[in-house]
Amino acid sequence: MTTPPRRSNNYHPACEAAVNHQIHLELYVIYVYKSMASYFEKNMALKYVGQFLLTQSALLKEHVEELIRLQNQRSGQTRQYDGNINRPDYNYWDSSLKALDHALDLAINVNQNLLYIHQLAMEKKDARLADFLEDSTLYNQVKSIEELRGHLSTFPMYPRNPEESLTENLLDKLSLDDKKN
Repeated sequence: MTTPPRRSNNYHPACEAAVNHQIHLELYVIYVYKSMASYFEKNMALKYVGQFLLTQSALLKEHVEELIRLQNQRSGQTRQYDGNINRPDYNYWDSSLKALDHALDLAINVNQNLLYIHQLAMEKKDARLADFLEDSTLYNQVKSIEELRGHLSTFPMYPRNPEESLTENLLDKLSLDDKKN
């Protein structure tokens, strides 16, 4: 008979639950980013917006995997969310600006939740969790937010005519195609 894994003495249940919530939140954001990317690559021919969002999705996937590893190392329970991730709010985007603006809102939400977990870890005297967040997540999330803001600043507000739509396509190519393979 196997015994259940022992919980680390200094891993507070509230911290464990908060990390599980973060995993779920980031899985949702990955789902939204992939939905956006698919839309722009197929429906709008803005492939670099799509590629950028896929890159952001891949970075979040790596982060989710790190959070799951952290839960395993701390002998915490990683709650599986099979089929319980909400569908994206939208499947149609009027412009890449609206999509990137929504992506920015999601990234800020992820960052705010990370800051909440960091504060909780400090309150519960969980230095290991606080260090993990400082070393591997908070900086990367802020970097992602800054990158999204940078791209948003180059796009026209809302294409109202064919010239602005052309501008959006050019900015897709020139602004987001800066990571050539």
